[in-house]
Amino acid sequence: MNKYIDSLDHITIITTNLENTTNFYTNIFDMKIDENRPPFNFEGAWLSINKRAVIHIVVNSKHKSNNTKPTLDHIAFKAKNINLIKKKLDKYHIKYTEKITPDNKIQQLFIKDPNGIKLELSKPIE
Repeated sequence: MNKYIDSLDHITIITTNLENTTNFYTNIFDMKIDENRPPFNFEGAWLSINKRAVIHIVVNSKHKSNNTKPTLDHIAFKAKNINLIKKKLDKYHIKYTEKITPDNKIQQLFIKDPNGIKLELSKPIE
């Protein structure tokens, strides 16, 4: 057990569209807007899972990326029910790629959020 680091704390996403980004995470994954966000002098939102803020969204109207290779490869979430997630993605017409790890132990879905950030949703195969 690592005595310095316990687990992933949060991911910060820089966006030009707070509404689209917030709606994506709240609608697709049922994350909640965390009202405990400090009163920063910039627009943004904190999104929570199980009452813990895991995604911080920061608005930057000048944010543009011409970089074809993202500095962040993906964000991974442990999924509870892959089939339920697939139904929701289908409902919102969100394309996904489904994979199984080479050892046939983990089912994965890969999607992109409105900012082009790749998300992995994975669940052990029972």
